[in-house]
Amino acid sequence: MSTTKPTQAQILLVKAAEDEKALGAHNLSDSILGFHAQQAVEKLIKALLAQFNVDFEKTHDLERLQTALAALGESLPPTPIPLDQLSDFAVVYRYDLLFQFDSPDVTELIETVRLIREHVVTRIAALSGAP
Repeated sequence: MSTTKPTQAQILLVKAAEDEKALGAHNLSDSILGFHAQQAVEKLIKALLAQFNVDFEKTHDLERLQTALAALGESLPPTPIPLDQLSDFAVVYRYDLLFQFDSPDVTELIETVRLIREHVVTRIAALSGAP
C-alpha cells in the first residue's frame, strides 16, 4: 500500500470521474444530468490547472477556467456542447426550470465529458512525464 499523498490534480480527476459516472444513471432529470456533466468538466479543467500549480478560481464558469488555461498556452478540444452552455447547468438550472427546448442530448453530454477527460488525462500525463 502506497503512503504517497495524491496530488490535487489526481483528486480532481477522481472527483470528475464520480460526476461522469452519474451520466450513466437512469431516470435522472435533464438538469441533473447537465449538472453532473458540467461538474465533471469543471473538475477536469481544474485538474489541469492544478497540474501547472496554478491557483484557480472557485467558479463554475467554464469559460473563465478555459481562459485561465489559455493563459498557460493550453487549449481544449472542440466538443458537441459548447462549454459556455454547460456552465448554465451549474448555476441557472440548479435554481430555475429547464425548459424542454433547453434539454441537453445525453449522448452529447457524455461525449463532451469524454473528450475533455481524454484530453486532460493525456496532458497531465505528458506534463508529469508519465508514460
